[in-house]
Amino acid sequence: MNGLYNGANGTSHRARIPSTHNWQFKLESLSSSLYSLDVASGIFTEKLENDQVRIERRIFASQEYTELLLAHVAITRLTSKASNEREPDEIWSSHVSLWNQVWLNGRIEIRDDVELQRQVNSALYYILSSLPPLSTRSEHKQFYGLSPGSLSRGGRLGEDYGGHSFWDTETWMYPSILLFYPTLAKEILSYRIALRDAAAHNAHLFGYIGWRYPWESARTGIDVTPDCCPEVRLYQMHITGDIAFAARQYIAVTRDQSWLKFEMGGDLIYETARFWASRAIYNLDRKQYEILMVLPPDEDAQPFKNNSVFTNAVASLSIQLADRVSCITEKSVPPAWLDIANNLYFPFDNVTQIHLEYENFNPKNATIKQADVVLLGFPLMWPMSKEVRRNDLLTYERLTRDDGPAMTWSMHAIGHLELKDFELAEELFRRSYETYVRPPFNVWTEARSGVGAVNFITGAGGFLQAVLFGYGGIRLTLNELEIMPPGRLPNRSTQLAFHGLKYNGATFDVMIEKEMYHVNVVALNNDNSQSMLYEHEQQRGSLRVNDTLSFRVDTRLIIHLAAPLCP
Repeated sequence: MNGLYNGANGTSHRARIPSTHNWQFKLESLSSSLYSLDVASGIFTEKLENDQVRIERRIFASQEYTELLLAHVAITRLTSKASNEREPDEIWSSHVSLWNQVWLNGRIEIRDDVELQRQVNSALYYILSSLPPLSTRSEHKQFYGLSPGSLSRGGRLGEDYGGHSFWDTETWMYPSILLFYPTLAKEILSYRIALRDAAAHNAHLFGYIGWRYPWESARTGIDVTPDCCPEVRLYQMHITGDIAFAARQYIAVTRDQSWLKFEMGGDLIYETARFWASRAIYNLDRKQYEILMVLPPDEDAQPFKNNSVFTNAVASLSIQLADRVSCITEKSVPPAWLDIANNLYFPFDNVTQIHLEYENFNPKNATIKQADVVLLGFPLMWPMSKEVRRNDLLTYERLTRDDGPAMTWSMHAIGHLELKDFELAEELFRRSYETYVRPPFNVWTEARSGVGAVNFITGAGGFLQAVLFGYGGIRLTLNELEIMPPGRLPNRSTQLAFHGLKYNGATFDVMIEKEMYHVNVVALNNDNSQSMLYEHEQQRGSLRVNDTLSFRVDTRLIIHLAAPLCP
């Protein structure tokens, strides 16, 4: 299914591939039936039984051989004294073993809240199931992106966004994958690099230079936004900054200089910055730069607006990133670009002390579809006072439509945890998933009513971020990993643990309790000549394998390499 589409331009959709396993057993006098999904081993099981026979069918997409979708059938005669059961075949057992390795590589554990644990497991499983296996005997093939409805959805025109890739990939699904599975995060970025020629063509098409990524992308990188929505095709260009921000996060977690120098990661960063530099114009009256005629993340702001505060922020960060990695990429950033990055106009109301979503935005008579301005605080970590952060959160919570997507409430929950507004944070956290998830297999839908995209892993990604970055208090900068649990766990849980967090070649287990948190060093990168250091209040030191650091919650631990990324 990866990279296979039907239709041209706006009629593009994920190809419908007939399933060879879309058949069922029928038993006379059926006495019991059971259906289960084991996310630990990635297997769907169907069990049927009557007084004479038991049938068990296991369906799984092999982790070892990515082209195989298998059904393993075991039939047992209940009236026979002899046993007809046999051991699972080699492919099945290797598949289970490889899924076990996936969960050993990275997982989240929650104590004393079984339902929340199930939600976390299923959310992570559905995203991982749409990504290439970490270990396979199949030939490596180019990955062609995540879509809001996962890898298999979008087979009919107009359904589940056609299986296209949006900003959902880098903004919502990618961050949680990055911290546990940076190799998979690199695969996600490789999709954008592979389609660089189309991004360059897209920028040129609109009269600019550099790489401008399309709002909806499929196999070729040509914009495949349906003809119903020309506004988003023309103006929703913040996706280019979202991709650059994902590259920033990847460099922060890996320091992957080979990717920057030899795998076109540096080109991705430089050319997206180049696009923003060509897109900005100088306002002589303001004596600041502006980015005009854009559609912000809030899609209710159609057809376009000027100076989207979020778009301007990701544009500025994109240019800054190109400069920050120039010592490695050897691609120097012109001073004119930095002048743009440092002098972009950000709409702000000095009376109410809030960021305005865009120029001339009036909060008194507006509604918005989804998280927009609040993304400045997280994930962008744009500098602002606590007062402004709180004002932004409260103002835009009030303005957000009730039928918006789940990720909005995840971002608000993160913000209120950061500000220690714990009761409101808990309410918003629960709102971010409880009414969007459908039993019995915890499948996400885009809207609370159950409509919209099905298996909506965009929402699952936002939910996981609320656990990791909200209750876990994890933050990334280019040179530091920060852990500062806010001092509150999800209401019914007594412990939160992150197993297999990756940072610059090191692996950590983090366990958070109500009063204390503990960080265990599982592994360090032996190939890295730099020491891994930590800072906590007045403490400083080097980390060694099997070290365990224990601190009070609501105190900041900083972990970093001895030398910064660039001097």
